[in-house]
Amino acid sequence: MRIKTIWIALLALSLLSCKQAYHITEMRGTLVEMNSSFDTPLHPGMHALVQSYKTALDQEMNEVIGYSAQAMDYKRPESLLTNLTSDVMKAYGDEHLPDGADVGVMNVHGHRAAMPQGAVTVGNLYEIYSFDNTITFLELKGRDLEKIFDAYARIGGAGISSNVRLVAEGGKVKSVTIDGKPVDRDSIYHIVTLDYLAEGNDNMSAFRNALSSVNTGITLRDVMIDYVKEQTRRGIAVESVLDDRITITK
Repeated sequence: MRIKTIWIALLALSLLSCKQAYHITEMRGTLVEMNSSFDTPLHPGMHALVQSYKTALDQEMNEVIGYSAQAMDYKRPESLLTNLTSDVMKAYGDEHLPDGADVGVMNVHGHRAAMPQGAVTVGNLYEIYSFDNTITFLELKGRDLEKIFDAYARIGGAGISSNVRLVAEGGKVKSVTIDGKPVDRDSIYHIVTLDYLAEGNDNMSAFRNALSSVNTGITLRDVMIDYVKEQTRRGIAVESVLDDRITITK
């Protein structure tokens, strides 16, 4: 039986060694314009069904829920939109954490569109906050929070709440305070951020060292929609400021 097995293996190897090699000798192709001639005839019933959903969705997305006093873009080191988002996130933490939040942290490209000046619709906020990122609460030692600020210095800034003052020079932190005080390396800080950043993405690897992490399951988009609606209820326009919370020099 063993000799037979060896013989079969040798036969298989010999057949493989005789396998003919193939090479491309010529390639030809043509350009085909993709136009309406490829469309299949419209199915009336399916078209009506899709339109019924589209009409309802358009009505929901086009609902005006507030007014922005200014156009807001997102960029580094700080911007009107990243400042607004980070401040709303911290305010959410202040409301829902027993001892409030110490810092709100938001990445620049968690925003995917600018906030228009004038009427703000639900659709605008779906465009700006197009990801389903959820608000996450972290407990972080001061020494790890320092690493987050080091990352801010390297990447040239990102979203941070207004109680922070960060000055960086040459890609390194020159000074940083929270509520006017330097970071205590041994203290525990309560951070409001996104699940995506809490996982250590987008240069926030120090968040993986968090002592605790609680994903609220509430999307940032929903928090921002509720914020705009609340501003409207109070008769207040949505506003933001550039306040030098992050200063970057080369």
